[in-house]
Amino acid sequence: MTKIYTSKEWPEIEEEGYRNGKVSYHDDGIESVEIWQHPLQKGLVSATPLCLGLQTDVVNVEYPETYANDCLETDATGYPTITLVFRSAGVQLEQIFGVNEDACEQSGESYLFYYPVETREVETHIAGQDINVRIRLQPHLLRLLSKGQEANLPCLLKPFLETDTPSSFYQSLGKMTPAMQVALQQLLHCPFQGIMRRTYLEAKTLELITLQLAQLFNDGTPSYQQVSLKSSDIERIYQARDILIQNSTNPPSLVELARRVQLNDRKLKQGFRQIFDNTVFGYLHDYRLEKACQLLIEDRMNIAEVSYAVGFANRGYFAAAFRKKFGINPSDYQAQWRKKSA
Repeated sequence: MTKIYTSKEWPEIEEEGYRNGKVSYHDDGIESVEIWQHPLQKGLVSATPLCLGLQTDVVNVEYPETYANDCLETDATGYPTITLVFRSAGVQLEQIFGVNEDACEQSGESYLFYYPVETREVETHIAGQDINVRIRLQPHLLRLLSKGQEANLPCLLKPFLETDTPSSFYQSLGKMTPAMQVALQQLLHCPFQGIMRRTYLEAKTLELITLQLAQLFNDGTPSYQQVSLKSSDIERIYQARDILIQNSTNPPSLVELARRVQLNDRKLKQGFRQIFDNTVFGYLHDYRLEKACQLLIEDRMNIAEVSYAVGFANRGYFAAAFRKKFGINPSDYQAQWRKKSA
């Protein structure tokens, strides 16, 4: 049974983490970062206030096991915000009372929601890697951005032209577009520090807002043929994903993986693409690189050790793959996080 931590218990866990050194906090005036090396999660959670009424939050953590938080939705400003979600990795279940009690955020998808401050929600964090960006946009900024173009605002957002507190909603927008994926990775791996970092993050945040608004007008039809998947098929595809992660340094072949989850290899390939928006081994490749990010942030290994730990036998190939995905060398990435945690 999944352990649920209450809104009273979680702050106590966090406070204890600060005392015993398993949670640390850093604020350089541009962004605040919590770094977790805790049994419940390992990685970082950051918040970057941008222009007035806009904030970007980044979660990049590994959950060793599944657990849930029963909490009240809050915002640091105390004002209600429109929230845009872009999920790069991981799955999170959302039970938002009075809004959507059966939501599921999945890797490769984007979401848009609004509900008042102090709304109760239960967030279930599924074991594994979790990378997502949440853009929090106050209604007055939406009105400013859409000034003169109000007629072109998506219907879902038009009530904000009249009030800061319209009816609550939670909207899944489906698969992220390729342009979103690029902008998201650029935001996650910003190459700048100081004031240039804030300027860059603000530009990428506004780009993602623009792309998601455009997506609201799209019918969401995927560029590949979908297959009919039964609930048992979906369970087996998730099982295949778990087997890949558990054996990421020495994965089974596609045929062996299909045999182990009792699917034919064609359905596994098509279903995997449909659920995770990636090929089986493309997903594994991305997982290895995301895991490498975590190890570089932890700063307990050198580059060669990280390369070997995530399944790359050749350090040069690892560095090239890392640079291709994130636009930065692994050594430079590690150096950036050393400066942040100093």
